[in-house]
Amino acid sequence: MTRRFSFVVLFLLAVGAVASAAPAGAQPARYDGRGSLRDLGYVSARSPIHVKAKADAARLAAQLHPQARPSALSTPTTGASWNGVSDGTLSPPDTNGAIGPNSYVEIINLQVGVYSRTGAKITSGTLQRLTGHSQFNLSDPMVLWDPDTQRFYYNVWDTSAATMAIGFSKTSNPTNLSTNWCKYTASFGYSTSNAPDYPKLGQTKGFLLIGVNFYPSFSSLLSTQSDLLWLTKPAGSGAITTCPAASTFKIGKFSNLKNVNGTQAFTPVPPIQADTSSKGFVVASADVEDGSTGNFLTVFQVKPSGTDPTVPVISAPHQVAVATYQMGPDAPQSGTNRLLDTLDGRLSHAVQAMDPRAGATTVWTSHAVMGGVGTEVRWYEIRPTPLSTPTVFQSGTINDATLYVFNGAVSPDRTVNPGGSAHGQNMVAGFTSSSTTTFSADQMVSKVGSGAQSAFVLVNQSPGKNEDFTCTTAGSTCRWGDYGGATPDPAASLTAATGEVWLTNEWNATSTNPNGVWWRTWNWEATP
Repeated sequence: MTRRFSFVVLFLLAVGAVASAAPAGAQPARYDGRGSLRDLGYVSARSPIHVKAKADAARLAAQLHPQARPSALSTPTTGASWNGVSDGTLSPPDTNGAIGPNSYVEIINLQVGVYSRTGAKITSGTLQRLTGHSQFNLSDPMVLWDPDTQRFYYNVWDTSAATMAIGFSKTSNPTNLSTNWCKYTASFGYSTSNAPDYPKLGQTKGFLLIGVNFYPSFSSLLSTQSDLLWLTKPAGSGAITTCPAASTFKIGKFSNLKNVNGTQAFTPVPPIQADTSSKGFVVASADVEDGSTGNFLTVFQVKPSGTDPTVPVISAPHQVAVATYQMGPDAPQSGTNRLLDTLDGRLSHAVQAMDPRAGATTVWTSHAVMGGVGTEVRWYEIRPTPLSTPTVFQSGTINDATLYVFNGAVSPDRTVNPGGSAHGQNMVAGFTSSSTTTFSADQMVSKVGSGAQSAFVLVNQSPGKNEDFTCTTAGSTCRWGDYGGATPDPAASLTAATGEVWLTNEWNATSTNPNGVWWRTWNWEATP
């Protein structure tokens, strides 16, 4: 997640470069995952295992021979498009947002903004103001729009207490960060030495779901298990005047999720539901954190218990075969030998919605993996039922003969509101691109029905390179991501040919100070 400048020198002096050799006869420095989290975004970032896996990926990627992608006929178009909130004290931003019927809520490290549907700022402020938790300890924020209760929900990890700061808007149209929200804290049984890292927020009709990679301590080099946290949602969709007591909500945890082969179900991601359903799903991948390969995704179903609808049950894991994937190399950028982090092949975002073309509810998800000229984004539309034999309904790759592609997020254009529902057979995916001759850029592609995936559409071009406190030495990797956002628009026209998708990603402003934080965020509305 995050890192404040005042701790950079302390961290470097205390830990040193992770990959450096220790002096003869000296004991190697103990890995400091808490420092890695604060500096670099996730607990295992820059661990010796992670550094070696990235170096191996770079060597393998040098053998790739990408082909130029032919242009397709359809291209997505941009509607509202604007510079989002940012924070000059940390990196990376963990960009994401959610569109409601009246406004767009963007939440990042460590800021939040509420905007009109034209991109005009309504209010903005710190996550401390939104959650009531200490600003320095917050990490990995997420926000979603829930069509069932007609309100926004957020989740933010408090790293010092190993708790989750959870809240929801009192109405469908919050205009401030204080009195318009109900705010709670849940520990889910973790101790303060634990690291429930990379929490991903999703929901069903009855429950909020949070998937985490669990590290026993901040010195752990790899996560040892994956957990799914859950809690009940407030009843009804009307305006709330008095926040319900915390005791009125039930919470729980499914611990140690496994793939079919008994390995860790890495980075469980509960999808954001566009259609209200009591049945939800969780997608995970093979454990590729150490540079291993995978050739499957895992699907779990979550639904109310048959004996108590206020308590969920989770199914056994079910496997979906996909093309082999592994961690991709970090991405080059113009004008510097500093690289941009492309993460480690984990799934980073998911949306669940009805697809009329598939005739079923599907789950859309993606990850950045080795491919293309080095790193590409692969997306999947999974048909999770029948649960015994889930299948990939369709999938695609987002790559280019000269560009690295990463930090992606995909969403269908499903439109669901109290007046009805429509669309869902089309998608838009946003991502970052960069190369040795280009600066980072926010781009997107779309796919309409059974048509071909579109050519790249440039949304926002960075005017300069990224060189900040996370990459102070030559050839080092600058933090980026750790994820983008993409959500379907509940207020799109039900009679239009397609729906709309709203997206958030990272870009970089011109830097004249090589140690300064110059990242920014960009929000945009897209029609497939």
